[in-house]
Amino acid sequence: MGKASRARWDGNVRSMAIIAKPRDQITAEDIAFLRENYTSTGGLLPNAYAGGAFYTPTHVARFVIEALCGLNGGTFASGSRFLEPSAGSGVFIEHLPDDAEIIALELDETSATVTSLLYPHANVIQGDAFRHDRRDYYDYVIGNPPYGVTIDIAAEDVPDEYATLSKKKGGRLGGKSEVAFIELAIKAAKPGGYIAFVLPLGLNYANYAEKVRRLLYETCWHVATIGLPGETFALTGTTIQTQILIVRKAPPGTPLIPTVEKRWGSNFKRGGYDDITDFDAKFLAGQAPSYFAQITDIGYDAKGAPTPSKWDDGLTQLDELVDDFTDTLVRENLYPHIPSWHSVKDVSAFMFQHANNNGDGYREASRTYAEGSYRWNELTLGAGAEIEWRGESVSTFDFEWQDRIVSDYYAELAQQVSVSSSEMEAVS
Repeated sequence: MGKASRARWDGNVRSMAIIAKPRDQITAEDIAFLRENYTSTGGLLPNAYAGGAFYTPTHVARFVIEALCGLNGGTFASGSRFLEPSAGSGVFIEHLPDDAEIIALELDETSATVTSLLYPHANVIQGDAFRHDRRDYYDYVIGNPPYGVTIDIAAEDVPDEYATLSKKKGGRLGGKSEVAFIELAIKAAKPGGYIAFVLPLGLNYANYAEKVRRLLYETCWHVATIGLPGETFALTGTTIQTQILIVRKAPPGTPLIPTVEKRWGSNFKRGGYDDITDFDAKFLAGQAPSYFAQITDIGYDAKGAPTPSKWDDGLTQLDELVDDFTDTLVRENLYPHIPSWHSVKDVSAFMFQHANNNGDGYREASRTYAEGSYRWNELTLGAGAEIEWRGESVSTFDFEWQDRIVSDYYAELAQQVSVSSSEMEAVS
């Protein structure tokens, strides 16, 4: 065990001694120690014991929250509802506003106790996340769910059906943790709500993730995918490549409609623009061009040693991306390149990069932003062309199109409730 791992181990051991005390004997110094040192056992123990957990670096968690805040005009509405379904030690909660409604679910009893001590304003629930039954409720579902763990839960304890959980003998349900947590997030988020997860790169291609990729495609608008380098989780003893996926849940009934672009080209291919209609690509109405980024330096190397900051202020490439989520998420100078989804059999995978860092967008971005981070947009419904929606023309660069679809949904819902109430009064 290296020095960094030994320090984490010692910090967690002392943390367990602190939470074993009666609550009235836990001091402010104890709380400060927990905040600085408890990271759970992710990366210290074999996967079977650590539950597939790898504690999230605080600057990664902070970026996720800042990006969501930027998408909503730079501030969270008072009383915004957050769900963290795999809270660990609460690193995401650290960056949430105190006036938010926060539900934090955590299976591990020690981590749940630590989180409840650190964040008394959050409602920390110790138990299996798949027993949670609140649906279409949360403005934001956030976190870093466990990877590669097989879910095993009694079917009778799960409040509704899961496409990502299969029936097993003895009335049990099973499935891969990361895909099941994504489905839980989709169920829990309200229409118009956001989901932001740190996820393994294997979701891009793996057969076991096909159902959840399809589910995301049919129910959510893609907002952004940000590739993280293998060093991101180096301090937990793994070099697994990960990504941040941000999506927004579309209202039920939002249709998949054809792209309006008929010909598309590549800066890396001679011969001009080619016909792309044979791919029959469709996306949810309101889908803006997809935002992609690749972080090339997370702020430290594989041994955890800090890497030089090009700003000399301790900021990392993730901090550089925050402005994109406030001002320029969709760039109108969309590069003429073939989107990475065009090379795969099913457009439902468009939220994930499929070109192994060799696609048009990645190559163009690596030249434009040679020092990193790389960022680019990929074609979906169009590159600014007008499209007809409910009797009006809408630009395919219009990010507010989604907002109108969400507003229309809630207006129609309120009207249905009003009509139903009037009918009940007439009967009585």
